[in-house]
Amino acid sequence: MNCYLAIPTLLLAATIGLAQPGSLIGYEQIGSMEAGEIETALNIAFGMDAPTSIYSISMYSITYEIQTSDGTTDTLSGAVAFPHDPTRAFPIASYQHGTTILDNNVPSITGLSADNLEITLIAMIASSNGFITGFPDYMGLGISEGYHPYIIADPYTLAVTNLVRAIKHLAFEIDPIGSFQWNNQLYLLGYSEGGYATMAAQKGIEESLLDELPITASFPMAGPYDLSGTMVDYFLSIPNYPQPYYVPNVLFTHLDYYGSLDDIDQYFLPVWSDTLPILFDGTHSGWEINDLMPENPLDILLPGVLEEFIEDEEHFFRLTLLENTLLDWVPLTPTYLIHGMGDDIVPYANAEVAYIDFILGGALDVTLVNFSESEGGHADLALPCIFEAYEIMLQYQELNSKGDMDGDGGLSEDDIELLVQHIINGNGMRTYESWAGDWDYDNINSIFDLTAISLSID
Repeated sequence: MNCYLAIPTLLLAATIGLAQPGSLIGYEQIGSMEAGEIETALNIAFGMDAPTSIYSISMYSITYEIQTSDGTTDTLSGAVAFPHDPTRAFPIASYQHGTTILDNNVPSITGLSADNLEITLIAMIASSNGFITGFPDYMGLGISEGYHPYIIADPYTLAVTNLVRAIKHLAFEIDPIGSFQWNNQLYLLGYSEGGYATMAAQKGIEESLLDELPITASFPMAGPYDLSGTMVDYFLSIPNYPQPYYVPNVLFTHLDYYGSLDDIDQYFLPVWSDTLPILFDGTHSGWEINDLMPENPLDILLPGVLEEFIEDEEHFFRLTLLENTLLDWVPLTPTYLIHGMGDDIVPYANAEVAYIDFILGGALDVTLVNFSESEGGHADLALPCIFEAYEIMLQYQELNSKGDMDGDGGLSEDDIELLVQHIINGNGMRTYESWAGDWDYDNINSIFDLTAISLSID
């Protein structure tokens, strides 16, 4: 597949001044693919089951600003893939990637390459079929310094929401006339850690940002939503966890985020309290850490710590896991929980418990989509789950054309009335409405646009 994923040597770079959260700090083009190249690559990868490819795409790495709850700022990185068609406004889909602890194994660095097929395949499939696809690196990965706060809700919300804001800024920065234009649809999706990040971001948006970032549909897949219940019970009951480095990844980063690494020797055996800060510095893979781990990952804890955890409901890790359990809310937007019943890494009960909890809480549009045990485990079902989410996304997808001021998918007298109001009120910063009304691509809404749209309707 490498021959179809070559990255052009021509790079576009820019620097933009700091402002508010979500402000675009910088961007760089890191790849592009023609529709025909994408079609060929997908046919090689999937054969007769290959998705279609309609649009050529361009991918950019971006850096953007976030502001944490304590008022501090940080610079995060990510990537975005744009479909090419200046006559259309596209939805934004934010894809949250699965677990990685390598700083350089992130979308902003790997781009459209075989080094990260998860991101490359999503970009090729989604963006070539009419989605502006965003890929956050997450806090502590990519350009962001410090340890990655693994399975901690708030940092995912900050990464996703501000990435979406930055994408909108980037589309305007690249081409103010609107060659890369978004409509008012927003989709969230992700698998494994990305499934957790998706639900965390959805929860954060619905609690405080829904007016700014209305979600069309959300697809959390195979995520550990029930940290304090299902996941704790699973780790206590299974002595040989298939990915043992997940355990120190959670505990170590929770201690770093909510407490202090100065206390690490109070929880872990000396050899681990000395080595965990090194192993999770962003230069070591999960496989490297797995090779060092005992058969039972809980054996890295000091004697007595596990017993204290089991008996004390106020134990430090009990509280941090409870704080990041994603069951204390009711989804307001269409939500599809997609999970395999034979998942050997993140038990299916996470999705089942979340679904029941949401329904009992009064959720009106939550769907549980499962795959049978015979269809495989966690790794086996990544692509089938993602394809399932993608097929459902296509049912919601809207592609809006020039003149469609109200975003209803067609041209009518209502669009004329909105354009008249837009012209009278004056043009400000480019929005979807000003783009839709700019029929002649001169970056101005005028009587000429009004006449052209009227003639088109007639």
